[in-house]
Amino acid sequence: MKPPDDTALCWKQAPGRLESLEPLRDFVISQARKANMPNSLEIKLDLAAEEVLLNVFHYAFESGQAGNVAVGCGVVPDKGFLMRVVDPGKPFNPLEQPRPDIASDIAERKVGGLGIFLTRQMSSSMTYARRDEHNILDVFFKD
Repeated sequence: MKPPDDTALCWKQAPGRLESLEPLRDFVISQARKANMPNSLEIKLDLAAEEVLLNVFHYAFESGQAGNVAVGCGVVPDKGFLMRVVDPGKPFNPLEQPRPDIASDIAERKVGGLGIFLTRQMSSSMTYARRDEHNILDVFFKD
C-alpha cells in the first residue's frame, strides 16, 4: 500500500531552524495522541522526530538560507502512524547512508550516522523520495 497523499495528513510548517524543533516535536506527539496511538510509541516518535529534524536543520540548507520544513502526520491502514518530513534542502537520502560502526571502540568510530541508525531501529519502515526539489522522508511506526 502506498502512503496517503499529502492532503490526508495533518500538517505543521516552520522555519528550518533549531527554534522550530520543540514546536514540531510537540506537533508529532499531539497528532499521535489524537490518533490514539499507544503511549509506548511516544518516546520513539519523539526521538525519531528530533533526529530527523536536527539532520534537516543542520545539513539541508546552506548557511543562512533555511527554508520551511513541513511535518505531516496521520495513520495509514496496515502501516501504522506516519510522520512525513518535507524540506526544500539539498538532496539527501538517509536510507542510502552506510550503517555506523557500533562495534568498534567509541574513540575509533567515525562521527555521524547514529541518528539515522536510531530512527531506522525505532520505526517499522522508512521511505525517501525527491520530488519537486523537496526531500520527502516517510517514517512509519506500528503500535
